[in-house]
Amino acid sequence: MEQLQRRQAAGDLRVRTSAQFRADVAMVGLQKAFARTDVLAAGGCSISTQASLAIGLGPCDPPIQIQRAELAGVRLQCHGSNNSLTMPLSAGDRPERSGAAVLNALLRGASVSFVASGEKQPQFPRQELVTQLDLAGLGMTRLLLPRAISENGIVAVNSSEMRIWSFHGPLLERLGNAVFTAPGGRSIGLSSPRLQCLGVGSPVFVAGAIGVVVGAGIGHQPHCNRLPSGHALAPGATAAVSADAEHIHPSWLRPCWFGELGAGVMVALAAPVPLLTIGAAAAAGLGDHQLQAPVLDFSIPRRVRPGFGCVSYKDLLSGQITIRGHAISTASATSLRLTDHITAALAEKLQDGSFPLVAPFRPLHGKATLTPVNS
Repeated sequence: MEQLQRRQAAGDLRVRTSAQFRADVAMVGLQKAFARTDVLAAGGCSISTQASLAIGLGPCDPPIQIQRAELAGVRLQCHGSNNSLTMPLSAGDRPERSGAAVLNALLRGASVSFVASGEKQPQFPRQELVTQLDLAGLGMTRLLLPRAISENGIVAVNSSEMRIWSFHGPLLERLGNAVFTAPGGRSIGLSSPRLQCLGVGSPVFVAGAIGVVVGAGIGHQPHCNRLPSGHALAPGATAAVSADAEHIHPSWLRPCWFGELGAGVMVALAAPVPLLTIGAAAAAGLGDHQLQAPVLDFSIPRRVRPGFGCVSYKDLLSGQITIRGHAISTASATSLRLTDHITAALAEKLQDGSFPLVAPFRPLHGKATLTPVNS
């Protein structure tokens, strides 16, 4: 890593996107592609329903101990501290009044209503606060993505006789469509099995901001089934990421609405994948025809869903897969366009030195956080 840092400082770092590197491997072979590449830029733009915005609100005069608060009509979570608030981005009762929509408006420079109340106390005599606040007026704002990065995704299908509305989009009855949740070889996890390129303290390019990995994410499952190459045949290892909201660019963030299921947010992000060994390069060089995702039947609402085996990302990206002899149209639940845009942007920043190459403070731990709850 130190050698790569010196090359970056000298302006000699050789950067390719993950898609470019795979094309190089297919054209000139692994050894030659590895010899002329130092680091890859890989990315993704998937939907999060667990994201939140942490708010550190400044003091008002006279002071108030906030016990209830709303931002643009979205109910906030109030904590023990007077000024510590959290806005779940999945909160809200309609598309234009969700946490994700409010964050999007703030990022675009809007001022929104803030209403807070609390019981009168000697040190906090104020009982109500009504004002308009923009992003700067909220003080400290940090986006937390508890499951920002996963090794792999899934393919969601529906074998029942009724249409299902899911957080991946509508699933048509009788295996009418298939929705996949990872971008294949473009992704961070399929360029670096077990997320070996990431650890606590690793910088991540989050919708234009330099964020940081804070630890293993929700559903972290590093000991899942894998291909002989080491690539996960399940979502696998995950990483949680945090970033300052003030540096996020709204063009790389999309509010989503799933009807009665509520809201979510699509966030484009990318991370560097250093190619320190030929083994790392070999893992990053596998083509979409060699990478697979599991097909799960969402018509059975159980903790362990029945499956239809695995399919290749080449087939998924082609627009059609075959299950039980039936051709099924596919669609991506992740934005491939935004994935490519942010990956290319990270590659430029790695080359000009404006994005740091930093070794993690420690690796993601090997203990699974995907622990079933039994009753």
